[in-house]
Amino acid sequence: MKNIIEKRMILATNSSRRVALLKTLGYCFDIIPHNIQESIPRNVLPTDLVQNLAFMKANDVAERVNNAIIVSADTLVFHKKNIIGKPKDARDAKRILSLLSNSEHSIFTGVCIIEMPSKKKLLRNEQTRITMRYISEEEIEAYIQSGEPMDKAGAYAIQGEGKKFIEEIDGSYSNVVGLPLELVLEMLRNFIKDANAEKF
Repeated sequence: MKNIIEKRMILATNSSRRVALLKTLGYCFDIIPHNIQESIPRNVLPTDLVQNLAFMKANDVAERVNNAIIVSADTLVFHKKNIIGKPKDARDAKRILSLLSNSEHSIFTGVCIIEMPSKKKLLRNEQTRITMRYISEEEIEAYIQSGEPMDKAGAYAIQGEGKKFIEEIDGSYSNVVGLPLELVLEMLRNFIKDANAEKF
């Protein structure tokens, strides 16, 4: 894909998976990690939560650059209205996988684009529903031994061995990995046209 953005583009992230995903769209971009310590308040809608966190990440980097388009994202896993984060240890990974086994959960990602110095922004979100099959205790133990679950929200990687536990995907596959590419592409195109962008 031809790079249609002439201005410097920055991905505000600490995630190597998001870097790899955005590269597949063919854009040239720099990487500047954000310095946001994520705080998860209670009683906030998932869509609002991920969008707010994505904005905080983009804004953190925007304050350090003069002339650029900044893209950021935040992804959270929700199971029965509860946030499922990354496992603290092997025991916690087993708890999470047992919880997700034979049930449905949702992946929400907020995406924010900010242009500097105009301070125009776009905020959107994407939801993907995942149905997991029943996972036996033996399968869970073997998967944990592989080490793959330990740095993943939801304790599995859909792009890795974790895909064998997935029964159905309703929505964007790349959203589950960490960046909804279809949404990002649409937002970038709209942003370039200066459509639906507002100052913050």
